Amino acid sequence: MIEVLLGEVGRRINDRWLTRALGPGLLWCAVAAFAVLPGRKAVFDVHGAALAAADALDHLKDRVSLAVVVGSLVVAAAAAAAVCAQAAGRVARHVWLGSWPGPAGRVAVAVTARRRAAAVRRIAAQRRVVPAVYLPARPTWIGDRIRLADDRVAAQYGLRLGLIWPRLWLLLGADGRTDVMQARDRLDRAVTSAGWAVLHLALTPWWWPAALLGATLGAVSWWRARSAAGLFADIVEASVDLRHRNLVAELGFPVEEGRPVPPSTAAAVNDLLHKGASGHGHEARTGAESEPTS
Repeated sequence: MIEVLLGEVGRRINDRWLTRALGPGLLWCAVAAFAVLPGRKAVFDVHGAALAAADALDHLKDRVSLAVVVGSLVVAAAAAAAVCAQAAGRVARHVWLGSWPGPAGRVAVAVTARRRAAAVRRIAAQRRVVPAVYLPARPTWIGDRIRLADDRVAAQYGLRLGLIWPRLWLLLGADGRTDVMQARDRLDRAVTSAGWAVLHLALTPWWWPAALLGATLGAVSWWRARSAAGLFADIVEASVDLRHRNLVAELGFPVEEGRPVPPSTAAAVNDLLHKGASGHGHEARTGAESEPTS
């Protein structure tokens, strides 16, 4: 459900990759050039770096063809760095969402168990009763928060979010779609920032302050991702709260004014959207959790 929900909204976001990637890419190239600068005499030898840059510019002076080639190479290097940052960001996204494959899956199970036990102790101390489905089921808070969007909708309305969301999107007004896309866009920005943090950490062997820069950027990215994930899940749930009755009616099922959708109707809606496949719960959810094609 997590991947399909994020992917479904991501398809609707305009491609602004170049304008967003070029600036951070050029900044990373500048840091990388400073890190490997042969004439640097100290860790923060800004004066030496400035002299080296001035010498390079003097060398390119009155050599238009060479300047064009060098400029093109710098832009290409920035674009390549941006591609690497996006790839690293996708790995960070899977980590944040709790999708830990292979041997890391055993670690995920152990971390999830500890988070669940801690939540049970905290709830017991507060003398509260919480449905089991609301307890941690993933190793990360971000993964659980987005997962809960599906479970909360199912608990309240009996509808499977992975099934109704593509149809519900068609019923959202322009303002509603914009709110959802902006929240998803904030999450994408945090993911990309995490990728740049990894690239800055990669410069540590040549320039140790890059580790501080990368660690700081990674921490900020994680904090932004938590905030963005919470906002995204809240807006998705709000969209369902406001529009699910319209969707049920548009699909041809009776909806009584002022009364909730009956469980039998919700089950029929799930079955219809799942094209009659048996089992409204597990199978529908398994199909929704497949990796999107885009």
